[in-house]
Amino acid sequence: MQPNQYTSKELQTKIVTLLEDLKAQDIQVFNMSESAAIAEYIVICHGTSSAHLNGIQEHVYLTMKKEDSILPLGVEGVKEQTWILMDYNSVILHLFLEEERQFYQLEEIFSKSERDSNVAIDVNNSNS
Repeated sequence: MQPNQYTSKELQTKIVTLLEDLKAQDIQVFNMSESAAIAEYIVICHGTSSAHLNGIQEHVYLTMKKEDSILPLGVEGVKEQTWILMDYNSVILHLFLEEERQFYQLEEIFSKSERDSNVAIDVNNSNS
């Protein structure tokens, strides 16, 4: 598929599949298309260790680059390996260590926005 042939939903689905490939934990997808958000989808998950987090980030980055010629607009937090943000324009991916995820509780922020027609979708279980 050519880079511009993905819809936002298809891109989100592709990213979630890549996360599932490497056993990312508790993947949550928030549909932000009805709000004034900077992205149509926000994807949040966590890894079991810094090495796992780094592996997930590299897998998403390299697979999207190799298979679809898609590079993120930006990647932040790779050096720290506790919270990595990957900006794919219409989809923003937040990769956390579990402790960081619990501390920042981004799901709480986005779930409050659900009243404005945003929907959180639990696409897998952390016990998978």
